[in-house]
Amino acid sequence: MNTQSHSSNRIPILCTLLFLVLLSGCAINMKVPVRELEPSTAQYVKPASSAPVTLFFTDGRSADNKGALITGRIPMQLTSADKPFDAIPWLATHTAKEMVARGLPVELGTDASGPHTVIVKRFHIENRRVSGFSPFETFTSASADVVTPAGTQRIATFIKRGKVPIWSFNEVIDPTYSDPLDLTAKEFAAKLARILFDAKLSDSQVDALVVKTSGANVNYRDVYELGFSNNPRAIPQLINLSANKDDEVHQAAFSSLGILRDSQHFDLLVTKAQDSKSDWEDRAAALKGIGDLGTAESEAYLQKEKARLETLTDAESMRTKQLIGLYLN
Repeated sequence: MNTQSHSSNRIPILCTLLFLVLLSGCAINMKVPVRELEPSTAQYVKPASSAPVTLFFTDGRSADNKGALITGRIPMQLTSADKPFDAIPWLATHTAKEMVARGLPVELGTDASGPHTVIVKRFHIENRRVSGFSPFETFTSASADVVTPAGTQRIATFIKRGKVPIWSFNEVIDPTYSDPLDLTAKEFAAKLARILFDAKLSDSQVDALVVKTSGANVNYRDVYELGFSNNPRAIPQLINLSANKDDEVHQAAFSSLGILRDSQHFDLLVTKAQDSKSDWEDRAAALKGIGDLGTAESEAYLQKEKARLETLTDAESMRTKQLIGLYLN
């Protein structure tokens, strides 16, 4: 009797395991359609003297990066509008759309010798899944040199997202591919808005975001929006949110402190980046924030970390070196 009961209990367990194996296998080389992105509705305030800008995006990626847009555990094929995903035109189009939606006089040009050129150095998505029971995760990163009449500045993005598929692997596409790509274009737009127009959200818009992110259930995208505001008025709230227990929220807060170039809290970012008790994703968000500061102190810290990790080949060290490379290479 006990033997029969034990055998019958094993059947649903085996069926569940088989389903998870099949679910994971169905993802191999599957097409991943990136959804059409929705531009922001909040508009920037800019100096009245702001002249229109024609942006030129060029592809400065290495041959290896061009040939391996997606790496990791599961091979996938990104598509956009039913066509193979073309990273640089996609980034250019959606960055420009976001800037226009925020009220900035921007258009895309075709002559790469123009005075406002964005040279994309890297665009990469790594996926990771430890087992059929763990989240499917992506690490989406990009970097570019922005060439202006006043000089060249490096900008970079790094976003980690994860989702456990329940019934279909299609469930992970928006959270782990479309969402981070959307944030990548919006972060590019915010940083270009600062560099080219000194544009930012108004104090009242930031205050509304502070109220929105002060409740019990904070949406991590609203935390990024505080960073995309380009307004230092958001910094105190981001400091508060950096202690939030939700991983997505405090990681977005650390990243956003860097987007706002909050060098006054450099020590806070370093403390988190060096916290061996924290998850790597938390330390990476703080390290990304350090890279975004763009100061001599932050660059010296990245150089020091790069030297420390030079001979290490474990997965975490390799991923950290790639993150640092967004700013130094």
